[in-house]
Amino acid sequence: MIVGGTGLILWGLFHITFWEGLDWENELVKLNGINSNVMQMLNIAVIVLLLSFGCVFLFCRREMASTGLGTAVLLFFALFWLARLIGEFVFPGGSIMLGSVLFLFVLLYLIPAVIKTGKNENRDNTGLR
Repeated sequence: MIVGGTGLILWGLFHITFWEGLDWENELVKLNGINSNVMQMLNIAVIVLLLSFGCVFLFCRREMASTGLGTAVLLFFALFWLARLIGEFVFPGGSIMLGSVLFLFVLLYLIPAVIKTGKNENRDNTGLR
């Protein structure tokens, strides 16, 4: 949970650099006003999502590791990173290096969710629930 939370916070901080790092001041003016606004608002939403859930992973580790909601959140982020991984290669300019990192993030959230689901099934079969 610590690695997952830290990773989300680092991705969120990385997204904050988009305005300068991607030269959005000059690049986004090439889009019409609505598309420019949508790009920026979606980026802000992603920043809030990543930073918020990064904190949830760091400060609510017990709940994330032991509840059905925690499993659902883990599966959500596995799907989130899988969608981002697919997008890396659907759109032009995809990077094998970034794709590899994104694949690791899919596994980072998927493996604990699958392990938790297996443990819950075993518990259900033994009547310990």
